[in-house]
Amino acid sequence: MDDLAAGLASLARKIGLDGHAVEDAPEAAVREFTAAVLEELAARGLIAGQVELDCWAQPRSPLS
Repeated sequence: MDDLAAGLASLARKIGLDGHAVEDAPEAAVREFTAAVLEELAARGLIAGQVELDCWAQPRSPLS
């Protein structure tokens, strides 16, 4: 398992999300998880994201 997958799984467990009954999950938890996913994808240059002055030489760990 790569670091991104491990970090996302850890975050999901921390905020009480799993693959069952996603439609019944608390909206705040889904929003937090989604924000973390999008931030990590943007940090890796895979999607457009907020422009930051700092440069990440390696992925942040754990998910910030």
